[in-house]
Amino acid sequence: MSACGAVVGGVSLDNVDVKTQSVIQGVVSQHDAPVSVGYVRLLDKSDEFVAEVPVSKQGEFRFFAAPGNWTVVTLIPGATNRTPVSAALGKIVDLEIVVN
Repeated sequence: MSACGAVVGGVSLDNVDVKTQSVIQGVVSQHDAPVSVGYVRLLDKSDEFVAEVPVSKQGEFRFFAAPGNWTVVTLIPGATNRTPVSAALGKIVDLEIVVN
């Protein structure tokens, strides 16, 4: 559980065989509340764009990525955040991203 009250990871992964996936997911918050407007981008180790998803109303996002080093870029009105992350097969990386 994040400090803002939103559940890290959001939507259940119950029907996903996470042993065969590398999952990067999390919650974006600002001023102790989940962000409901914005996007999260996934950049590869060369800083090249790979994917982008909107945050949910609860500030949640999720990527299924290849194992390796990534950068998660959070884009919300008036703020940007870059978070380096390493994904591994069979692992779920849960992020709590706080933007100012």
